[in-house]
Amino acid sequence: MVSETNQWWQDDREVAELIWCAAHLDRIVTPPLSQDIKSPEDVHHCDPESSTENPSDNYPKIPPSVTEKEEPQIPIRTYPQQSDHPPTSPQKPESSSSNYSSPIRVPDPFPLPKPREISKALLPLSKRVSGLLANELDIEATVEQTAEADGLPMVAFRSPLERWFEVHLLIDHSPSMAFWGDLAEGVATLFRWQGFFRDVRIWYFDTTEPTPQLFSGVDRIERDVRSLIAPGGHRLFIVLTDTLGKAWYSGQAFEVLAELGEQHPVSIAHVFPQTLWQRTALDQAIQRPLIAREAESANSMLQVGARLRTTARLYKFPIFNLSVNHFSTWANFITGSGSNSIQGVLIRQHKPQTDTTNPRKQRSEQPESVAETPQQLLREFLANASPKARKLAEVLAAVPLIPPVMRLAQQWFLPDSEHWHLAEVFFSGLLQKSSFGPDQATVPETWYEFRPGIRELLLGNSPVQRTTEIWREIGDFIEHRYGSLRDFPALIPNPAGSVPGVAGDRDLYFAEVKAAVLTTWGGEYANLAQELRAEVAKRKREKDEIGKGTVDITDNLEPFEFEAEVPTIGFEEEPEEDEEKLQQWTFQTPTVNHQGKIIKTTTYTASYFTETLTDNVALEMVAIPGGTFTMGSPESEKDSEDYERPQHNVTLQPFFIGKYPVTQAQWNAIASITDLKVERDLDPEPSDFQGENRPVENVNWYEAVEFCDRLSKLTGREYRLPSEAQWEYACRGVTEPLNLDEGESYPPFYFGETITRKLANYEASRPYRDEAPGKESKETTPVGQFYPNPFGLYDMQGNLWEWCLDDWHHNYENAPTDGSAWIDDNKQQNVNSENKSYSAKNKDKSSYSGLRGGSWDYYPDYCRSGFRNYIDRRDVHFITVGFRVVCAG
Repeated sequence: MVSETNQWWQDDREVAELIWCAAHLDRIVTPPLSQDIKSPEDVHHCDPESSTENPSDNYPKIPPSVTEKEEPQIPIRTYPQQSDHPPTSPQKPESSSSNYSSPIRVPDPFPLPKPREISKALLPLSKRVSGLLANELDIEATVEQTAEADGLPMVAFRSPLERWFEVHLLIDHSPSMAFWGDLAEGVATLFRWQGFFRDVRIWYFDTTEPTPQLFSGVDRIERDVRSLIAPGGHRLFIVLTDTLGKAWYSGQAFEVLAELGEQHPVSIAHVFPQTLWQRTALDQAIQRPLIAREAESANSMLQVGARLRTTARLYKFPIFNLSVNHFSTWANFITGSGSNSIQGVLIRQHKPQTDTTNPRKQRSEQPESVAETPQQLLREFLANASPKARKLAEVLAAVPLIPPVMRLAQQWFLPDSEHWHLAEVFFSGLLQKSSFGPDQATVPETWYEFRPGIRELLLGNSPVQRTTEIWREIGDFIEHRYGSLRDFPALIPNPAGSVPGVAGDRDLYFAEVKAAVLTTWGGEYANLAQELRAEVAKRKREKDEIGKGTVDITDNLEPFEFEAEVPTIGFEEEPEEDEEKLQQWTFQTPTVNHQGKIIKTTTYTASYFTETLTDNVALEMVAIPGGTFTMGSPESEKDSEDYERPQHNVTLQPFFIGKYPVTQAQWNAIASITDLKVERDLDPEPSDFQGENRPVENVNWYEAVEFCDRLSKLTGREYRLPSEAQWEYACRGVTEPLNLDEGESYPPFYFGETITRKLANYEASRPYRDEAPGKESKETTPVGQFYPNPFGLYDMQGNLWEWCLDDWHHNYENAPTDGSAWIDDNKQQNVNSENKSYSAKNKDKSSYSGLRGGSWDYYPDYCRSGFRNYIDRRDVHFITVGFRVVCAG
């Protein structure tokens, strides 16, 4: 008998979902090869009874056959499963192959992340609806009507239930989307094998030129988009794109899709996360929530769920990325089974973008500058790339740059990275097509290489042990799992021995990678590397003389650019307002001495964006730059406690945090929208000290998390409680760590050595240092009444305690050093990473929870930046506790 506390399912629905996932597991994790995906047939010929439930009956093939043939055996691609930790030095099976030959094939991980979870997220789409014809015998109605007619037979019919939607997947075809061919295949496969839909049809939406084109079939038969319109046909259109093609910048792609949106739901599935949308053709889009009044609403029927300051006519498109949470929100939005709100992009009608409004076009037409050195190229990449992309580049420096190998290395050594981190490296300007690669190869089959000198610089920055580990384990993993033939040798056991002759370009391609790796090992390995380099250079000169030339998509694309210091957001005001993506304001922060006297005032500038909740209520989110700081308090700090130690450095990525604690007006705006409910109801007016601009109190931890979840659903962005590290970093307002060996320390308060009632709302009757005692505080004060800290945040010290995401720990031993929330049983919850939500569904959470910031009725020592408090129950309400929210950058 399983006890209630050990029961890992929640309810009957959860059991049903688990059974469904188990029944469909084989369809999800073993998708077909790309050449086996069926091209669209004539859209007007649709058998509503056709099903994807039986793969043998409807397995996709290319090209479609016009005659019946015996069903061939289906080849299945095998996808590697990631273990908890790869062995450092696994035993190698003996292999007869010890030469430098290139791989026969490279196993490719399933390109769409978390397919099982996404399948479960799409469950609302499995609902069946009544058909048009009443041709099914209704036994119950027949019995009732016959009885009412005193035995005279009265036969009743009803409409049979049938699958609801016919899915049309429009896959963007442009030079940049070529890199995402496997991802598109994964999406198509996932939809086909669900068994949810009447039919799943694949179309190619070519956005290479300013005017888009729609094609069907392997023969690229052009179709008119209007031919896909079928009023009442329950057609659901999904456009998989990166919005980087010329047709998106010209605006014509949106215009064409808007024609479909007049009669059908048309959604954009973006391959990039929301933080990168503004670096595409969506840079001029307005992002606002869209509301559907009923299920299966056409785009033309959607309403904008937040204030607009423009009267221009706008195209409206629901948009989501390929994360589990976004898929779930989208499926519930389409079916009306959950929230009726989703993130949307609004595009101005009849305003095609010119070259002057296309930043990519502007940059491409700039005069060519002097060729950059490898050091300059790498320095520019490291300055603009995200941290995970930098780490990934070092990993890829030790492997051949074939897309499947690149993805395998990413999955193996950076399992928490996302597909767009690989795109950062791919489109960084550091790569080029290898002259040794096959002609007319597709992007996944093409061989790439780092530009001269880049690989050596990356390997030089990486420890030799790390390079060896990557080189060894990738090779061993492939050999052990996929056969005795090595995709590339892991180590050269006898570097002083004879080197097999390199007979072909394939061997030279892999030899070039080996040479770079062996150079880092030094000694005889370096001598072997020199021989390999000489042979490679000779063959390259020969190929250059032949004049072999092919199109390299890495030359035709702008590198992605990332802000190194300040986070970016997926928020854009109306174009005609000519506002910056992030607004800025200048403010002053005083510094006080131990007597509480202001000794200087410093002027700072901060960036923020405004999240519109209702017509009259907004939420200001301040950009916090990334950096490293020393968390905790020294023993020398007055009134410090052991649970504030040991001091340790923490490195945080950029994020956004509320300018103020959540106010009662903001709480009421979200709590009153019952359609946003995730797990629990919220009292719209829980506070004792009433006032729209006062911080909300009397809110427990679960209710604060519910607020964050609802806010995420409303806006399409990920909101959460801050981790303790994020909170203290934002409170102190510093970006540099301390030199503890030299006795450096931060001041106890962000204002300096102490605080006074002129600086914060707290119990001032007992002074902290030499300042004069103040008046006893009796209630909260409106937010923003005092000075902000150096980051531009108000009320971080005093007014109300603030909930944090972490579980309580009695000291900082083994605490995370990356800013993530410290969750029990070593499950660190990274609040900067998408799709790792710690939501209100954790309703059985029983561990203590941390609080920060002090409160209106607590003494000043409780308001110190490093002070930590806790509550032993998360479901309790106090008039001294509130919260503020963070949003990932």
